[in-house]
Amino acid sequence: MSAGLIAGAAAPVGLTRGGELGWGLLTACLAVATAAVPLAHTPTFYFTDDYQAYFMPGFLEIARLIKAGELPFLSPRLFQGGAFLAEYQYALFNPVSLLLYLVLDGFARLDHAASFFALVHVGLLAGGTHALARLVGVSRPAAVLAGLTAATSGWIIYWGATNWIPGLVSTAWLTWAAAALIRAYRSPGSVPIAAGAVYLTIASGWPFSDAAIIAGLGAGLPLAFWAGRDGRSCVRTAVAAGLGGLLAAPSWMPLAAAIGTSSRQPEVLFHDMLSTPPAVLLAMGVPVWPETWLGFDGLKMHVGPPAQYVSWWVPAALINASRARLNAPEGRGVALLLAVTAVIALLAISPGVSQLRWPFRFLPYVQIGFTIVAAWCATRDRWAPGRTLMLIAIGGAVALARDPDLLTLQLLLTALVGVAAVLALRAEGTTRLALIAASHACIFAILTTVMPVNEQVGTWPAPMERAAYRAPSLPAGNTMLVLHDPDYHRTPMAPEVWNALFTELPHSNTPLLTGTAVVGGYSPMPMRGFRAICMWRGGATCPEAAGRLAHPDPVTGASTLDLARVVRVAVERGPRADGFADVAGPGWTRRSGVAAELFERVGGGSALPGTLSAGPPGFAVGAAAEGASSGRYAVSSPEGGRVVWARAWYPGYAASWNGAPLTVEIVNDFLVSAVIPAGGGVLSLRYVPAGLVPGLAVAALAAIALAGLMMRHRRMRA
Repeated sequence: MSAGLIAGAAAPVGLTRGGELGWGLLTACLAVATAAVPLAHTPTFYFTDDYQAYFMPGFLEIARLIKAGELPFLSPRLFQGGAFLAEYQYALFNPVSLLLYLVLDGFARLDHAASFFALVHVGLLAGGTHALARLVGVSRPAAVLAGLTAATSGWIIYWGATNWIPGLVSTAWLTWAAAALIRAYRSPGSVPIAAGAVYLTIASGWPFSDAAIIAGLGAGLPLAFWAGRDGRSCVRTAVAAGLGGLLAAPSWMPLAAAIGTSSRQPEVLFHDMLSTPPAVLLAMGVPVWPETWLGFDGLKMHVGPPAQYVSWWVPAALINASRARLNAPEGRGVALLLAVTAVIALLAISPGVSQLRWPFRFLPYVQIGFTIVAAWCATRDRWAPGRTLMLIAIGGAVALARDPDLLTLQLLLTALVGVAAVLALRAEGTTRLALIAASHACIFAILTTVMPVNEQVGTWPAPMERAAYRAPSLPAGNTMLVLHDPDYHRTPMAPEVWNALFTELPHSNTPLLTGTAVVGGYSPMPMRGFRAICMWRGGATCPEAAGRLAHPDPVTGASTLDLARVVRVAVERGPRADGFADVAGPGWTRRSGVAAELFERVGGGSALPGTLSAGPPGFAVGAAAEGASSGRYAVSSPEGGRVVWARAWYPGYAASWNGAPLTVEIVNDFLVSAVIPAGGGVLSLRYVPAGLVPGLAVAALAAIALAGLMMRHRRMRA
């Protein structure tokens, strides 16, 4: 925003001009080149924890389903977490993400695919930040610095790019959405572009970006109206954002429909864990800022990663900023951006609310906002040497006092920042900005070398070659069961055992890489039925799970092992394996693998086609056609009765008998079932994610409204 945004007195920046696009492309290239530095010493830098075990296997399974001609809403290969659309974070309605999943499927190594996907979005984020900075009046060179800094700041790299990849994807699109909404404020013709950018942000699958849009508009539009008294522009901007959210309804309405059947319960206020410390403003300029955090493994002094660090120059530019310039007409847009950033900063340091846990996930939006404001100030205000160097010294001293064990590293980094500041103070204009950018990249290289992993999350020494995940295949419809403790995959093991672990005892969603259907998997919002076998989010189970799976169910009279068509069981060695052997009975063989105990069912599983696992007495199937989310069977049943599928239930399953609807029931806690009448007929089963059809209807109405606005604008121009 600038005076042109508030009062319409200045022509908007033309982002479609070749010069602007060229500078934006330069920004993206510099950010990608900087972000690629860690790969020189740690090829797996951008591939840890959830990215390894949850997202990448899902991305590749989505690509497989698309190439097979299936809608990638459901994978029958994964029982827990197989409803991809309801998981939301897979961004199934973001066309750019889908295209990139297909590209990822061509990589032979998982770490290469992960790095490519992350770096593409680092470049996208840098370009979007550049565009947003230009629209609030930042000069081209300073906008390049802002884009480079924002895209390679601590949270983006150590959390978004390496672990919670949807956080990076949606944040990248959020910068473009913010820029497009400013354009919509200025010009009615930009409403469709703004709605599309908001759509891509929301469809990217990160609720915190959605909340940031709402908070940003909630704070920014009233301030814009107060400053410019242009109610029509404010309404137009709100309409553009609202239409974008409605266009994205097919991506978030299935999530809303699935939450009610999930065992993940919302917290009214989620205190302490991964909550941003209030000292975040000073920490933005200190490369290593030790902090006591309540993390996943309890309370501890948290040194790396430097998630709060943005770049040393950002607080230096802010502390030298002139308040008078912000009050001038040319500074109104930056002042408004600063106010919006402050509101989101309050969210970052507040307790989490309901499902929006871990409020430090708002940090990247705060960091981007301050980076753009600092870039605007950096070219307009002279830096006072005393104030600048004192800020650097105080920050280094406080950080050193928090953890004296880091003496050498802190002194090195503080000295480097001090040298960069002195050089910047002696330079002017573009030369100063170039020196700052070079120092930022240098410190980035040092930090990612000293701290090549995020200590808050797991890094699995898994095989990176996709060919290594080939496991013995199972007949179609049969499944594998994996039984392990949550900490089993963190136990020190010999290298050859680690390599075998991910094929013999795959955890979370990694079974998707082997092509084997598994009664397991990871989900941030697991279905409640999996509580019966105490299966947790990562697919780990309690020691009693084997007994519960082998026990006959009162409704069906059969065990879940039988009805889920489990023919192979992989169990961690020790009491877990002996416990399964005790309850499984004589129909299983046992052998020791490299990393686990493996049990095979004698004689295989069910003889029924597809994923059908049981039927009433005399039940016979004449013909069957089955896909990932549907099945059609010509059957005969002399007496009628219950039919069970070896599929996990999710809201959205529907069954029919000769076209007449049947009630879909849950049996054995999480399996799909229906009762059919006596006689012959066609039995059909179909999964359409709950919330998808209403979401498509809402999106269609939004598209019609958007088309009407476009036609109205064209008539008015004519």
